[in-house]
Amino acid sequence: MPKIIEEAEQIGTITLENGKKIPHIKCGSETVITNTLTGHEYSSEEEVKNDIDNPGTETKEEHIRRDVKIFAPSLAEMFSPKED
Repeated sequence: MPKIIEEAEQIGTITLENGKKIPHIKCGSETVITNTLTGHEYSSEEEVKNDIDNPGTETKEEHIRRDVKIFAPSLAEMFSPKED
């Protein structure tokens, strides 16, 4: 099953009112994109666009299903910020 995986990453820090800095984290995710007409699983958004734009297929945007899992950061990641 093709999956589009985006790793979690710290994209900066946020300074709280009390001056404490905490990490600003982009959560990791895992996406499976499926054509509900054919059952085909896509390996990228570009592949989906090409299928929809292809006049030789019946695929329309409403035939595309995206199942997304979001992975929240652990408490250790949230309270052990890296310095900018």
